[in-house]
Amino acid sequence: MPSSLDLVILFTRYPRPGRCKTRLIPVLGDEGAIRIHQQLVSHILQELNSCVHRANTELFIYYDGGSLPEMEEWLGTTGYSFFQQQGEDLGQRMAQALTQALNQGRNVILVGSDCPAITASLLDEGLASLHHHDMVLGPAHDGGYYLIGLARNVSSSCCRNLFRDIPWSTPQVLSKTLNRAQEQNLRLHTLSTLHDIDTAEDLKYFHHHSHPQ
Repeated sequence: MPSSLDLVILFTRYPRPGRCKTRLIPVLGDEGAIRIHQQLVSHILQELNSCVHRANTELFIYYDGGSLPEMEEWLGTTGYSFFQQQGEDLGQRMAQALTQALNQGRNVILVGSDCPAITASLLDEGLASLHHHDMVLGPAHDGGYYLIGLARNVSSSCCRNLFRDIPWSTPQVLSKTLNRAQEQNLRLHTLSTLHDIDTAEDLKYFHHHSHPQ
């Protein structure tokens, strides 16, 4: 049955030593990298929960690197559902998650957990834009993106084409994705350009926006 509720998806990873924020491990160590990851996830969940409550929207968490009991123990179960990411690379995993939502007749946005500058109002803007556009993107300064969303009218095949043969983890991700969107004549809304936290150089943006416990 199609759902009348829009959907927000968080893509994240279970905080296992040596598997999270690996480019920060040389400067912070395994435990330091995990703490950064946990604080980023805590921040984005606060903003997501605010957005979801205001917009009458569902929140799904798609995870990698852990089990369902581990994720529930870490983040609890109130207010959202957990799903294991499925696919051989990031593109396949995102396409699978978004396609499931589109097949249910939903507007959907997907965000990562690496951007401390994401706010509930920015998420609201992303969701609202899908009432007048086919697609929304939140560009990152490193050439990737921190948010992607699709309107319910976008076909599953069109969705999958957006993620095919993209050079993930390179500065070409955004430009290649924009080219794909243009090829498919998708009406695009673009959000503010923000910083992801991936490298030691990025940490200055983490400390500026975050509020460690």
